Amino acid sequence: MEKLSILAFCFILTAFAAFPQEGPSQEGSPAEDLDSLFEEETMIEEAPEEPSGTAPEEDFLVSKGVEWGGSFTSSFTSRWSWIGDDYPRLEDIREPDKLSRLSLETRLEASLFFDSKPAKDFRVFGKLKTSYPFSSRAEGPDKSQVNVPNVQVFELFSDFNWEDLVFFRVGKHTIKWGAGYFFSPSDVLNLTPIDPKDVQAEREGPVSLRAHLPVDVHNIYLYAIANNISAPHEIALAPKVEFVAGNWEFGAGGFYRRELAPRAVFTLTGPLWGIDLFGEAVVSYGSDKTFIRAVESPNPVVNPLGVETYTRKEEWFFSGSPGFNYLNPDLNLSLIGQYLFNGEGYKDSELLSKATALVGMKTLSAKDLTNFGTHYAALSFSLSEILDTGLGFSTLFLSNLSDGSGFFSPTVSYKLFDHAQISFGTRLSYGDVKDEYTLVGRELSFSIGATIGSGRF
Repeated sequence: MEKLSILAFCFILTAFAAFPQEGPSQEGSPAEDLDSLFEEETMIEEAPEEPSGTAPEEDFLVSKGVEWGGSFTSSFTSRWSWIGDDYPRLEDIREPDKLSRLSLETRLEASLFFDSKPAKDFRVFGKLKTSYPFSSRAEGPDKSQVNVPNVQVFELFSDFNWEDLVFFRVGKHTIKWGAGYFFSPSDVLNLTPIDPKDVQAEREGPVSLRAHLPVDVHNIYLYAIANNISAPHEIALAPKVEFVAGNWEFGAGGFYRRELAPRAVFTLTGPLWGIDLFGEAVVSYGSDKTFIRAVESPNPVVNPLGVETYTRKEEWFFSGSPGFNYLNPDLNLSLIGQYLFNGEGYKDSELLSKATALVGMKTLSAKDLTNFGTHYAALSFSLSEILDTGLGFSTLFLSNLSDGSGFFSPTVSYKLFDHAQISFGTRLSYGDVKDEYTLVGRELSFSIGATIGSGRF
């Protein structure tokens, strides 16, 4: 009864936060992303009562019928935020009318997959995703407003092989490219970058053909990327080789597509003194980003922002990112850190607010603002279970070292019972106003959330 009372109390708080609700939350729910479901699942069939007349390995590799599954996520998060040129005083926190933002985020999403392997050398997999709101209004062919369902084909591909020597995958799927945890500068294949604030979120991959040639414990890959193209010369090629020496793996690859900057990528992963180390580097000739710079004599009427856009197609760029991952299963402890040198970034955030305005005017894209600075650092610490009490603790530190801005985001969670968890968190940002992580001001926020009825099926 005590746990049910706590859950009811959380519902009352989240419902209270909906009045008055002034804007959407800027952060995701502290609940773990449960959509990361498929990683080369192995399907095990029950042994038939009678001899099947096929080889034993075929009984193991072939599935009879279609396997269905998916995930469901439901969470509610209330957030109280104070945002301004300086941090709020204690009396400001005590007075609700001093709030900069009071919000309630409702997260309701699901995924559904099918997996069929009718023959030992052929497999088809597909995944659909949807989230609340389940439809949106859009303009139809006759200029009228119509409802568009919020359903996404997230993955759809087939696996097959030639003579059990070369293994192929064709379709839309997420590509494992790069070794980074918070940052992956070498990953130019997937359609969405890693979100350092939600690293568990699944990333959307392109339409591609992958050829994989295993050579002992080593691997050779070749990707042909055919996403959103209309002519053969627009196909991108990305070869990659992976060498294993002892417990270490070294990878080297490249990326080429006509009219885009060619890139060479390198990765390295392996253990040292009980710590898993990883790193990646990328060298490119030219950049696909659009940059901005200040105009020496701006015209306040024609160019009120005083900046101009330009490209850098004939320069060499280098980016690199080392990191570490320490796991202690006995203590349920995880410690992960990573540094990023972004060769395509700016030394400070002086132009960031103007660049953001250009995104609103569609002169720049959001991708042009990704990792705006040159130096970044990220560190996460978590205890998934503390002394079998149901309590958990995690914190995330993320900083743009170039302009000196960043934030801390500690969270305490408590498992009430199966499929029911509450969490309490805070976020404190630091830096000069209009830096990357204080673009709209320094922020102090508190949140309470409930994850209810989530799971996989």
